[in-house]
Amino acid sequence: ATLQLRQRNVDNPWHVELNGVRVATLARRDGLETHYYAVPAGVLRDGVNTFALVGEVPTDDITVGEIRLHERPFREVLDLRVVAIGVRDAADGGPSPARVTVLDAEGAFAPLYFAERLHTAVREGVCYTADGEARFELPSGRYEVYATRGTEWSLGRAELVVEAAEHALDLELVREVDTSGFVACDTHIHTLTFSGHGDSSVEERMVTLAGEGVELAVSTDHNHNTDYRPYQERMGLTEWFTPVVGNEVTTPVGHFNAFPLDPADEVPPYDLRDVAQIVEGMRAKGAQVVILNHPRWPDHQQGPFGVYALDTFTGASAMPHPYDAMELINSQTEEPEPLSLFRDWFALLNRGERVWGVASSDSHTVSGVVGMGRTYVESSSDDPAALDVDECCRHIAAGRTTVSMGIFADVDVAGRGPGELVAAAGEQELELSLRVASASWVRPRQAVVYVDGAPIRSIDVPVEPGRATDVRLDARLPVPPHDAWVVCVVTGAGVGGRWWPQINDYTLAATNPVFLDCDGDGAFSSPRETARRMLAEGGSDPEALALLLERCDEAVALHALELAREDYLRAADERLRGGAAAAAERMERVRAWLDRLPAR
Repeated sequence: ATLQLRQRNVDNPWHVELNGVRVATLARRDGLETHYYAVPAGVLRDGVNTFALVGEVPTDDITVGEIRLHERPFREVLDLRVVAIGVRDAADGGPSPARVTVLDAEGAFAPLYFAERLHTAVREGVCYTADGEARFELPSGRYEVYATRGTEWSLGRAELVVEAAEHALDLELVREVDTSGFVACDTHIHTLTFSGHGDSSVEERMVTLAGEGVELAVSTDHNHNTDYRPYQERMGLTEWFTPVVGNEVTTPVGHFNAFPLDPADEVPPYDLRDVAQIVEGMRAKGAQVVILNHPRWPDHQQGPFGVYALDTFTGASAMPHPYDAMELINSQTEEPEPLSLFRDWFALLNRGERVWGVASSDSHTVSGVVGMGRTYVESSSDDPAALDVDECCRHIAAGRTTVSMGIFADVDVAGRGPGELVAAAGEQELELSLRVASASWVRPRQAVVYVDGAPIRSIDVPVEPGRATDVRLDARLPVPPHDAWVVCVVTGAGVGGRWWPQINDYTLAATNPVFLDCDGDGAFSSPRETARRMLAEGGSDPEALALLLERCDEAVALHALELAREDYLRAADERLRGGAAAAAERMERVRAWLDRLPAR
């Protein structure tokens, strides 16, 4: 038989029982919708039958009604027909892992029935396949079917009219973005199995990673050292990605991803409140990379950078920064303004913090696209099954990476790339070459070159509609009078398709900084270090300060003013140490007032 009911606000597990036998679990959906659930043979009996709903969360409330029992099989009630989808790699004709998305005539996700098997991960309208085969059942009607495989591949699309008993459809994918020398890494991935929330089992996660083309997969369940390898091997999916054991160390003062770790070891301490001690605890467990996650989550004031009052002008805050990188893109966290976290990052770089940028998905679910935010890591191997984890971790910790959400970018400045130092002393200009590449369904728009956080070049990205983009944007970069860093950011339009559902309506890529040694000392000095040296050489009285500000960029100027203010306050404090108590008290009030001023 088939049970039909209307339901609303189902956020937690609720189980349907008939005569004490669990026959179904309600679909977790917020809206008021009609759902159908199959009743296995032998559960119903003649006479009185008992229907029960059993919730796993006692405080949860839902709406359920209009319950009806159809004394016909599930397939007959819904008029289901078999659909078989094959996804092929255009290069060799072989099967390709993919995400298959099915939309109904109204553009909504279509329920897929009887699709579950070892190599699929299925949710409403979505069937990930690790072996290129998706077989499910649909009611008769018109549908649109899409196949995708992450941001380096084309989009396969077909219209499907379901009317016969069985339909077969083949879709082809083309590798459109060449990322040779880099591997696609997601540094922030969850499972329901070990994080305890979301909806993706660890087995389903293996399928979604293959289906999205993630090549270096870092497990980061909350306070759990998860090892994907046994599941990957058992499912026969080792050819698609190299797993890395990690942990999202979830503390009262922020979330930090740490890797690689030993799955048999105790997890790093997570109940501390001192950031330096927290990171030290991760290092002690063997972590080569520590990343600060979503620094403005759950919102800009309550995230770590808000709580510790990070100043976006000078990078000053009450928070130390002993971690290696911070998330600039977290594709499952709402951030409407693309460059919001970049301003925080630029401020830290200008202060002298060697913090790199990364991108991740933070996916907890099957439908939430794993690898939508991804970090491209320099690698000596392009074989996703045999990546050198230690090498990749060294490169992440050294900034030899680029940030991506839909767009791939890489930069060359006088023969050097992200994380490297350019000998620029004596040069008037440097050659900068920025590569921008994207699949045909992504539309990059503009590239901006930043020096010490200030935009100095803006270049439109030439795009041909319906064609993949792969261009080099060349520019002459004026050499500043002091050391500086260079970052390139590429922004683009949102994809706008339900086959790649975005929380934030834009695409983006960014390079990590290339450092310019402009004074010839063989090292890089941050804007703050440069300001400190200039003040020591020329003095901080108003006339000397005015001359200094004429010779530097905005980043150095901000730090010079902040450091000069500190010098003035320190000198005044020293003069007052032996003075009257009343004068010292007045100075404290002056100091408190000055400290509230923006550090401009």
